[in-house]
Amino acid sequence: MISEVVTKLSPEAVIEQARRFFTDEGAFHSATIVDESDTHLTLGMFRSRLAISAFPDGGSQSAGLTRVRVSTLRRNDAVGRFLVLVATADPAAPADEVTVAPA
Repeated sequence: MISEVVTKLSPEAVIEQARRFFTDEGAFHSATIVDESDTHLTLGMFRSRLAISAFPDGGSQSAGLTRVRVSTLRRNDAVGRFLVLVATADPAAPADEVTVAPA
């Protein structure tokens, strides 16, 4: 399954959010990092793997936006939660806080 969302966060901030969301101590959906770079993160989970990539959105109407793509072989509720988190995140918030911008 491939899911995508566009966010105002930078690609680096998206990857950092993914790292915290899935690997911090006490994370609800715990995973281990299998591979990573500045623009992607591959995570091993209990029954599958997740590949998360973040890159500048190339559309002419989307200057400054980042496209986030998550790929997995199995349905995983954590993917939807993570995508909502990054889609609604406030880029002005401190990097160590996970905040959601008002709708």
